[in-house]
Amino acid sequence: MPTQQKIDLVAELTDKMTRAQLSVVADYRGFTVAELYALRTKLLESGAEMVVAKNTLLRLAARNVGKEVLEPTLEGPTAVIFAYDDIAKTAKVLLDASKVTNKPLKLKGGALGTSAIAADRLDAVTKLPSREQALAQVVGAVSAPVSGVVGVINAAISNIALVIQARIDQLQPAGEPSA
Repeated sequence: MPTQQKIDLVAELTDKMTRAQLSVVADYRGFTVAELYALRTKLLESGAEMVVAKNTLLRLAARNVGKEVLEPTLEGPTAVIFAYDDIAKTAKVLLDASKVTNKPLKLKGGALGTSAIAADRLDAVTKLPSREQALAQVVGAVSAPVSGVVGVINAAISNIALVIQARIDQLQPAGEPSA
C-alpha cells in the first residue's frame, strides 16, 4: 500500500514532467553536495530544476504523463532535470557538466516533449533558438510582408497626391500662387 508521502511525491513529479519541455535523466554519482548545489544553481538560472527521486516513483510519474520513453534510463542513482523555459540553455549547462574531466555528470538520455532523445544527441538541443529568438523570427517573418504592403499603399497615396497637385498647377493661370 503506497504511503501518502509517496502519492504526493508522484503527483509532484507528474506535475513537473507535464510542465517540462525537456526532461533529462542523469547519473550524479561522484558529485559532492557542494558540486550538486552549484549545478542546481546553474540550472535554476536557466529555468530548469534538478530532482533526485526513486526510480519507481519516476516511472509512475512518467507513465502518468505519457513519457514512457524515460523508463529505460531509470536505472541506478538517478537525477532528473526538468527544463521549463530555455531548453537550449539548460542543455548547454548539462553538456558542460558532462564534460568536466574529474567527475563528469553522466547523461543517460531524456525526453523532448514525449519523444526520446539520446544523451549523445543532446548537443542538437543546444542549437535550438531560445523562445525569444523564435518569437522574434516569427514576428519578423510576419511583419516583413505587412511592411511591404504599407509601403505600396503609401506610394500609391503619394502618387495620387502628386497627380492632383500637378492637375491643380495645370488648371491655375500662370500668375496665381497655388493654395
